Amino acid sequence: MTLAWYGLRWDEVKKDLEALNKPYTFQITHPRGRMETWGDYRVVRLRDFDDRVDVVIAHEKFSRVSASTP
Repeated sequence: MTLAWYGLRWDEVKKDLEALNKPYTFQITHPRGRMETWGDYRVVRLRDFDDRVDVVIAHEKFSRVSASTP
């Protein structure tokens, strides 16, 4: 079941995780450099252990921040 969570919105996955009655942790990752992020959080990495689930989420959209000219 956990493999089906890749790419899904965090809100949907969070509900499923809570239904498992298993402790979980999540980490939000950001792109490197000067990036602007927006959109929903999506599951990008998942590790399912016997006693817990670790999830990494990221914004679904991002773009470079343009340099402002004086």
